[in-house]
Amino acid sequence: MVSERATTLKQAFQVCELGALTGTAIDRYYVDLSAVRSAQSIASVSKRIDYLDPGQPAAILFTGHRGCGKSTELQRIKRRWELAYNVIYIKATDELDINDADYKDIYLVIVKYLTQALQSWGLASDPALVSAFEDWFKDITQETERTREAAVSVESKAGVGGGIPNLLTMSVNLLAQIKGSEKRKRLIRESLQQGFSRLQEHTNALLADAFEKLKQKQPNTKGFLFIFDNLDRVPPQVGEHLFLKYANQLAELHCTVIYTVPISVIYSGNNYANVFGDLNVMPMVNIYQFDRNQAELAHNPDGLTAMVTLIDKRIDTERLFETPDVLLKLVRLSGGHVRQLMQLIRTACLNAQGGQISATDVERAAAKEQNHFERFIPSDHYPVLVDIYRNKGVQLDPAAQAMMQSMLFNITVLEYEKLDDDLQAWKYINPLVRRTNAFREALRAQ
Repeated sequence: MVSERATTLKQAFQVCELGALTGTAIDRYYVDLSAVRSAQSIASVSKRIDYLDPGQPAAILFTGHRGCGKSTELQRIKRRWELAYNVIYIKATDELDINDADYKDIYLVIVKYLTQALQSWGLASDPALVSAFEDWFKDITQETERTREAAVSVESKAGVGGGIPNLLTMSVNLLAQIKGSEKRKRLIRESLQQGFSRLQEHTNALLADAFEKLKQKQPNTKGFLFIFDNLDRVPPQVGEHLFLKYANQLAELHCTVIYTVPISVIYSGNNYANVFGDLNVMPMVNIYQFDRNQAELAHNPDGLTAMVTLIDKRIDTERLFETPDVLLKLVRLSGGHVRQLMQLIRTACLNAQGGQISATDVERAAAKEQNHFERFIPSDHYPVLVDIYRNKGVQLDPAAQAMMQSMLFNITVLEYEKLDDDLQAWKYINPLVRRTNAFREALRAQ
């Protein structure tokens, strides 16, 4: 594998892309980080799936900071369970208006992907069920000749085939219109709200029918496993709407679903566990030696080494970094956040003037990201950031706690877990935020 490592800055820029590892890239670049960050969340998700009986539904929440590596772990979960389940992986950002996602949209996405899967497997649903579902669609859209034309138009764009409206084209049509104009979205949402009980009933009937058909084709199957990735990108208020206010609706789908959830939701002050049970939280790679009495934490050599290994898997670091200290500086600036590490490397590659990354290149990469944070952090957040820096996120008043939700969502604050038996969570500010002038001034002022 050494020969596949990047040996030029252009290659290094390319192999440090910010997306999840998929396919053969998992075999090539994946690094087991369980020794330096708790792997309990990942293990719990797989164990929960393992313990389910065939056809037994479950709604599983999986969270962590955006860019911490959740999508790569979900790809590994998908790979692990592909023999036992028919796994359907969905990027929520491709299907939903991520800034205004609604639980009813998720039902439509399930219908779309399920009918796509049935068609690809050559399986047909029960005609009476399909007819009842189509009648519901027509009632909802108050289908006229005009909307029939719209449906055909969407069908053509989506390339789904078929000469008559069917469940697939209808769900594609509705989702497209929901992502379209605000007026149309509002009208459809109002209709879906009024007819939701029928949507839920028909969707679950479709899932049950599909499971029976699937068992005839694959007798050992445990059913459908839907993975909704990127749902953690919804704004905090949308996350609370989905996973707290309408938690029951999301949990009542008759299949196994993994939802990614914004980490800010778990600090909303509401008990998500009432519906979903334990939340599976993927923490940062722990590059610090935790000490609640110390504001400035020392670094954990094991955590730093693990992050170096992440890079070393992809890049010939001896060739492309001027010195090992340059690489270590970059790792410290990442805060144990995988995507931030990759972003810093890519920017450093662009900054480099010669064939190697120098300390100056890393410093300029950090300054660029630091400026990015400084532009959007509200001034009233800095006193709270200083408090978190000193006290690691404990004993915040309600107003500060509300601010911390936004900080976690925007990764100005990062969540870690102690690596001993109690796995206690604690917070620390992003090292790039700690460098900002506004934070330093706030620190001096207190």
